[in-house]
Amino acid sequence: MTVLVAYATHSGATRTVAETLVETVREEGLSPVLADIAEDPDPGGHEAAIIGSAVRVESFERSFVSWVSRYWARLDELPLALFSCSGSAAEPARGGRQKATDTFLESTGIEPVAVKNFPGWVLMDRIPVHERLLLTSMRTPTGDFRDLSAVAAWAREIAPLLRR
Repeated sequence: MTVLVAYATHSGATRTVAETLVETVREEGLSPVLADIAEDPDPGGHEAAIIGSAVRVESFERSFVSWVSRYWARLDELPLALFSCSGSAAEPARGGRQKATDTFLESTGIEPVAVKNFPGWVLMDRIPVHERLLLTSMRTPTGDFRDLSAVAAWAREIAPLLRR
């Protein structure tokens, strides 16, 4: 069973989450295909999809939103899991919620079989100068907050849901 694992990244953390998802669903007996949204992957021909985006300033990447809009009809036919990756997802006060994810789901009407917001990283040397200034003024914590074992656990959890 082929599963498209498509992601949009800003500084690379979302790609590492997607790579971990690919490795784990492969171990679960699925045949994942990793694709960067920038390459405009066609979800046609796949039997399921795991899609995800980096979060910047409380929004999904524009390229991701455009891609989902372009392929909405095909994606709507598949068992679909959605994830986000953001440094802000590591904040305990958020309780695992992400405004960008909630807004995206509301605006698109997508009904995934599973949704997860993963902590990413905030590494100033990977962020454009104008965003660094904003993050610094907001006193955003910096560091690598990824928990790839949690990503793998979620992949094992959703693998059966993708096999409808």
